[in-house]
Amino acid sequence: MRAATLPAPSDRFTPVVTAPSGRRGGAPFGPAKVSLVTGGTDGVGKAIARGLADAGFTVAIVGRDAAKGLAAAEALRRASGNAEVFFLQADLGVMAEVEALADQVLERWPQLHRIVLCAGIVRGRRTLTPEGVESNFAVNYLGRFALVRRLLSALAAGGTPAQAGRLVLIGGAAQGGRIHEGDPNLAKGFSTLRAVAQFCAANDAFALELARRIGQAPVAVTELKLGVVRTAIRREFPLWMKLVVPILIDPFLAQPAEEVARSALRLTLDDEFEGVSGALYRHIRAFRPLAPDKLAADPAAGRRLWALSDAMVDRALSRTPSPLRRSPT
Repeated sequence: MRAATLPAPSDRFTPVVTAPSGRRGGAPFGPAKVSLVTGGTDGVGKAIARGLADAGFTVAIVGRDAAKGLAAAEALRRASGNAEVFFLQADLGVMAEVEALADQVLERWPQLHRIVLCAGIVRGRRTLTPEGVESNFAVNYLGRFALVRRLLSALAAGGTPAQAGRLVLIGGAAQGGRIHEGDPNLAKGFSTLRAVAQFCAANDAFALELARRIGQAPVAVTELKLGVVRTAIRREFPLWMKLVVPILIDPFLAQPAEEVARSALRLTLDDEFEGVSGALYRHIRAFRPLAPDKLAADPAAGRRLWALSDAMVDRALSRTPSPLRRSPT
């Protein structure tokens, strides 16, 4: 079956939408530490953004839908009493938009203190992005890699030996999956379960490889792997999952977004995790550390994934006109 292709990014890209001008302390963006939360307009990501806003961080939330993002930012400002909540629009499955987002963030905030990568989809059919990447892999992994590739230096600039910048990946609970290095777009034998297994495996391997590469830089990387959560990610489930999950899984394992967000905020904020890097955790009913599987723990596999990801991002960018890389308004 031929894959569908999403609309070209130039048809829908908006560079940035920000909050009103009222800010603490009179400084351009206040004295607070700066956090970036992808997928921060809904579900787990929005609950994490609320926790960061409550803690006094400047919070930039990222999402695809401008109206939804503006409403989410306003709701977070009202609920937290923190005027430093901003919305930036980008489709994180399109590498050109990830690059444009990174340009905006770096121009506005050259130092970052927390990055939480929470945006995700589970799409029940094989759909290619305008840049030719299978959309589940693009949103759930490759866009994350591309964004970190650009923003890691800002996170290191915001960290100190005593307080590292923290990068937290929010991923799926699956382990034991395979990264199809010769066919990451799953042109042969696509299924939703194969797509999920692949992007979960990629996130695990990426978290550990990134921690290895960081070395002595003041940056810590952890991943929180989540079980079933009741969020809008279900909208694009295949029909069989829409039927099976609520009946057979939700009654036993489903978790509210606010509950798992508390575990993510522990990794993001709590002193007990200061200096912890290259570690995986899982929240299925309860928060606990998790041993990586064989692939994630293999440095050679990590190096291969990094090289594959670099090549895929560069190839995707070569297919997109450069005007998408705009400055913030």
